[in-house]
Amino acid sequence: MKFYALSLLCCFAAFACFGQQKVKKERFPSYFGLVVSPVIPTNFIGSKTTSFKDSSGLMNVNFQHQWGFTFGAIARFGLTKTISIETGISQVRRNFNVNVQIPDSSINDDQQLTFVNYDIPINGLIYVQLSDKWFMNGAVGVSITHYPSDVKDSILPGDKQRISIEGRRIHRTYFAANAGLGFEYRTEKYGTFYLGGGAKVPFDPVFFGVAVYNKSGNGNKLTAYEPVSAGYFTLDFRYFFPKTKRKDNIKPSLIE
Repeated sequence: MKFYALSLLCCFAAFACFGQQKVKKERFPSYFGLVVSPVIPTNFIGSKTTSFKDSSGLMNVNFQHQWGFTFGAIARFGLTKTISIETGISQVRRNFNVNVQIPDSSINDDQQLTFVNYDIPINGLIYVQLSDKWFMNGAVGVSITHYPSDVKDSILPGDKQRISIEGRRIHRTYFAANAGLGFEYRTEKYGTFYLGGGAKVPFDPVFFGVAVYNKSGNGNKLTAYEPVSAGYFTLDFRYFFPKTKRKDNIKPSLIE
């Protein structure tokens, strides 16, 4: 009797240890991945070109938003079979071509300005399963966007002439609305591949475009500035790493 009681106690202890060592499968799994996207300027969500003049009307300035790119890391947390939360952090490079024209001085020159900012999106995702491995998802949310510094450069159109151009931040941190739609192919062995499009619309102008013309010797100075708010589209390529399967750490029983 004691033998059977001892055997039952050992079996129960072994089963308890097995249960503790067994890895519980996630009901709604989370994923970690990488994202890279071109930044595509558009007039559909904001103005692709911001044009303005100085107070005298002698200097014309154009800030034209050009293609850039963004890359970073992304994390997805499952809430249900059809709903997830997605966040991460990306570095965004936004390029602007600045054209300055002063017809009276025969000046028509260009210069490039590049803004580097950091973007933290917080999006809600809804899935539609199209087949065993293909899914379509839509996303909507907001982004926290941080600009660490102003940007500044110069144009030297002639002797003793200088045009300072600048992108001057209004604030360091901004908020923007996000939206996206895409398709993804999920595999257990190779991970998840996503291709889709997105849009980002700042709630407020992100910086002042500034141009200052100086000509030494005659005290001639022209200053022009205007807030610039340029939304953009993205073409998103994302890759989520496959889930690592942990093997159960089961020790052989000492009792046969």
